[in-house]
Amino acid sequence: MGKGSLAALAALLIGVCAQAANAQEVRDTTRVAREAAALIDGAVGSRHMVMLGEFHGTVEIPAIAGELAARWTRGAGKQPVLLGLEAASADQARVNRYLASKGTVGDRADLIAGAHWTEPMHDGRDSQAMAALIERVRALRAGGADVAIAMFDAPGAGERDARMAASLRSSIKMHPSSRVLVLTGNVHAMTGKPREMYNDGKLFVPPTTMARHLADLHPVSIEFRALQGDAWVCQDTCGRHALPTASRTMTGPTLEQHDPGESWDYLMTLPRFTASPPAVSTGG
Repeated sequence: MGKGSLAALAALLIGVCAQAANAQEVRDTTRVAREAAALIDGAVGSRHMVMLGEFHGTVEIPAIAGELAARWTRGAGKQPVLLGLEAASADQARVNRYLASKGTVGDRADLIAGAHWTEPMHDGRDSQAMAALIERVRALRAGGADVAIAMFDAPGAGERDARMAASLRSSIKMHPSSRVLVLTGNVHAMTGKPREMYNDGKLFVPPTTMARHLADLHPVSIEFRALQGDAWVCQDTCGRHALPTASRTMTGPTLEQHDPGESWDYLMTLPRFTASPPAVSTGG
């Protein structure tokens, strides 16, 4: 066998190994998402509003949101669900159009041509995983599930958390019988008093969070952490950033109830976060 044939064989084997590794990653993510959704479902019971306080730009957390939507809209106890996303409200019509479509390549192209996906700063909220979550909802609807999406990041004057809360509240009024699942940044999801934070070494006091603006709806909030991995976030620069690696490891998710007075009601810890790049290519 010549050198050219050996090189071709080596490249083929590398490609096969990479495909196998990617397939295993998908299986692991699916398993963890299903296990996490089951834990959350068992903990929150019949609570009407559940807020997932995410670390932006991961594969795992949007996948968990998709699993929860599937659990709640199917089976013996099925119920209508409104999924709130921290995404540009200007894209609501595009999302509605996509959810009613067949999900073709052209339909997806129309979806991600919107303002939410094409703005210059890709901070993880416009990731491939977020687009996959919207596709998951479209597929659920195509299968007969009663599920809708509300893009609640609305423009305007005043504090952003207050605007987002008002936008989400309006969508809830249009879906009065739906259970509400909200995917938003972890600070926005704080149902309790915000923790002290520091920005460039200076104490930062967050404004009243979106969850606290919606306190009359009695939301339950879940904070997410991971023991290792990376996420697509904006820290100095927007892109893939590694997380600190914990000394311990785990194979599945855990869910703990926070002590009274904490910023969130529950803490979910995942084995890892996996960065999800923007749905629209940035050329990087």
